[in-house]
Amino acid sequence: MTQNNGPTPPGRSAGFLKYFRNTSWLFVDKVVRLGAVLITSIFVPRYLGPELFGQLNYASAFVGIFFALTSMGLDDILIRDLVRTPEKRDKLMGTAASIKLGGAVVLFITVMTLAFAKHMDTTTIIMVFLIAAAEFLKPLVVVEQYFYSQVKGRTAAQVNMVTVIIASLFRLGLILVHAPLVWFAWAYMVEMAASASGFLIAYRKEGSTWKHWRYSKETALYLLRQSWPLVIYGLALYVQAKIDQVMIGDILTKTMGENAALEEVGQYSAALKMIEALGFVPGIVVASLAPAITRARATDRKLYEDRLVNQYRLMFVLFLAVSVPLFFVAEPAMVLLFGEEYRAAGYLLSLFAIRLFFTNMGVAKSSFITNESMFKYSLVTAVVGATLNITMNYLLIPTYQSIGAIWAMIGSFFISIFVVDLFFKEARPNFGWMMKGIFTFWKVRNVN
Repeated sequence: MTQNNGPTPPGRSAGFLKYFRNTSWLFVDKVVRLGAVLITSIFVPRYLGPELFGQLNYASAFVGIFFALTSMGLDDILIRDLVRTPEKRDKLMGTAASIKLGGAVVLFITVMTLAFAKHMDTTTIIMVFLIAAAEFLKPLVVVEQYFYSQVKGRTAAQVNMVTVIIASLFRLGLILVHAPLVWFAWAYMVEMAASASGFLIAYRKEGSTWKHWRYSKETALYLLRQSWPLVIYGLALYVQAKIDQVMIGDILTKTMGENAALEEVGQYSAALKMIEALGFVPGIVVASLAPAITRARATDRKLYEDRLVNQYRLMFVLFLAVSVPLFFVAEPAMVLLFGEEYRAAGYLLSLFAIRLFFTNMGVAKSSFITNESMFKYSLVTAVVGATLNITMNYLLIPTYQSIGAIWAMIGSFFISIFVVDLFFKEARPNFGWMMKGIFTFWKVRNVN
């Protein structure tokens, strides 16, 4: 006998509620992770000081440039194919894990070769080794994509929340016992081990086991044909996101000395972590508006364009609401949270507030790219942005140090998010919609 808990609310089917609960858990996951990251982002820099914190972030950024080699652009493709062909689950997951393991091997060999070629000091090489070695555990985390394909965001969120709490407690514990710098690189290993173990335990509770996974050459070739543009895209994005910290360290070491260069990296990294945390809100907003924009794309072109313009308006309003106050309070806030030795990071944070404009517009632009299936275009913009960022860093960092890196980032974002649109016929309308959204931001309204 089926129990009736009352009528389903009008317009809300069981399917809707399932997806709503799934999205809600993902939101909670992001909030918890944000909180944990913010706490460690305050206490770890205070404990290490700018120079050691800079050395740690130099090592993590150096490895992070190549993180796309481990993901291999497979995550979204794996979710899609697990939904389409659930009967091929073990073959898909086993093959995807094998490809990711191969990518981790390439990453490890690449970063260690470059680390020795650059004659890094022993401590930095050890940290690079530990952070890169942690990537060997990432293939097991393909279980996360399985849970997303089953609309079980609650399970994935719970594992991710436990993982970030364990990693955060480990880092805070290191501070309490006055651990040396190298142990903070072990935190990456601890975090990845907790994630892999958590997902495997959750997978087993589903009545499944990774021991049933199997590799298929045919499936591997199929997945690689699908994912190679995303690998290049991911590498370009990681380069644009991580290369500045590495280049600040490398370029300024030649002009200022290693200790002063690492301190500059530390100041820059402290400000960067704070501004990256604020990128959480636009992502949630765009995800919540995505269904309405996609529906409009399928039924009413004019409504679709209006909703895109309105989304750009909303992103610009969010930029103003956050960046204007941040510009004025950044320096005293950083001194309050991190200590007097991070006052320079406060000034950098006030400049980073300008980056939020490009971050918000770039996140919003992803709706246009997805709905128009312009993935080759997005690949071009990513490569252009990464190339420009490297070039401008080389030109600006020697003279302007960290400030030059910020302007290089802003310049590369401006070109890749806005200017490139003018060279692609299919993207030119979107340039107009972005401009309209920015210059009529006060007309923002609800999307329904």
